[in-house]
Parts: sequence; C-alpha cells; structure tokens
Amino acid sequence: MPQFGNYVVDQLIVPSVVWFFFIGGVAAALVGAGLILRHDAILRLFRVMNREVSTRLLSKPLAIPRDSDGLAWKYRRPLAAFFAIGAAYSLYGLIVHADDAALAALLKPDYPPLAVQWMVESARLFLIASCVLSLAIGILIGFFPDTMRTLERQASRWVSTRRLVPDADKMVLTLD
Repeated sequence: MPQFGNYVVDQLIVPSVVWFFFIGGVAAALVGAGLILRHDAILRLFRVMNREVSTRLLSKPLAIPRDSDGLAWKYRRPLAAFFAIGAAYSLYGLIVHADDAALAALLKPDYPPLAVQWMVESARLFLIASCVLSLAIGILIGFFPDTMRTLERQASRWVSTRRLVPDADKMVLTLD
C-alpha cells in the first residue's frame, strides 16, 4: 500500500477506500451471479427493494418556522453584555498579544514560511473583523433593540425548501 506520509490518509482514508471497493466488487459479483443463475428471483428482489421512501413526512417538523425571539429578548441585557465583553476581550487579545510570526514558526508546515505567515495573518484579521461584528451586535442588542429587531427580521426570513424545490423527493426510475 502506498505511503503518503500523512497519518490520516495512510491509516484511515486509503484502507477505507480499499474496503469500499472490495465490498462493492463482491456485491457486484454476487448480483451478477444471481442474475445468471436465478434471474426471476433477483428481479423480484429488485422490485421489492426499489420502492419509494418519502422523507417529506419525516422532514415536516424541520420545515416549520419557529419563534425563538421570546427567550433571547427576555434576557437581552445579559446577552448583550456577554457579546460585548467577550468580543472586546477577544479583540484585545488578537490586537495586543497575537504574534503572527511566532505562530507561523510554531506550526512548522511544509509550505513556504512567507505563505504560512500570510495565512496566519489573514486568519487573525478575519477573527478581528468577526470580533468587531460581535461587538457591534452586542451594542445593538443592548442599546438599540429596535434596530436589532429590524436587522434580525430581515436576516431571519423563512424560506420553505418544500416550495423552493417541490419535486425533490419525487422518485425517478429512468435507469431501470
């Protein structure tokens, strides 16, 4: 078996793919032998197994919109404080204490050091932007609840996947 030098690839992915193809090959050989030896029985088995199972009934509870505003807006002040304090603390740590070059050197990847430093710096800048957004959300929840409700109402529009793709669970038997 080829060695790729990566534990996940060598120990998990390659053996899983080999077993998948082995089991699929054995199943295909058994079906082929069954079609040659017991043609009618295998076709009856295919008709029994080839039935429609609709997920529409099972997924109906997932498609119903639910109102969760009550709990969040009941405790909006502690929620706003949590957002604002957590975002401010993270923002302080990312701006003052984060050292991109040290973190890039700590990772010791096989890629060029300049590329790794660029990726680490990009990740840090993304986290800083996320913290600023979280801080803004905390301030909006705490001091401007009407503005936050308007933004939330616009962002939380419900889209029915049943109406969007009405024939998604329709069974199509063109291959048979």
